Amino acid sequence: MPKKNRTPSTTGHQDHVATVSWRRLVSAALLTGAARHIGALLVGLAVTWWQHD
Repeated sequence: MPKKNRTPSTTGHQDHVATVSWRRLVSAALLTGAARHIGALLVGLAVTWWQHD
């Protein structure tokens, strides 16, 4: 049974992994940014409510 050349499948797999990791990085960045904005908004509302006298 001859060995098969696995180079194309390995390269394709690494490209797929690179694409997935890039998407995961972008998703994490967006979630982090959204969480920071929501946190800043909540802090701003809390400060406004605290000083509303």
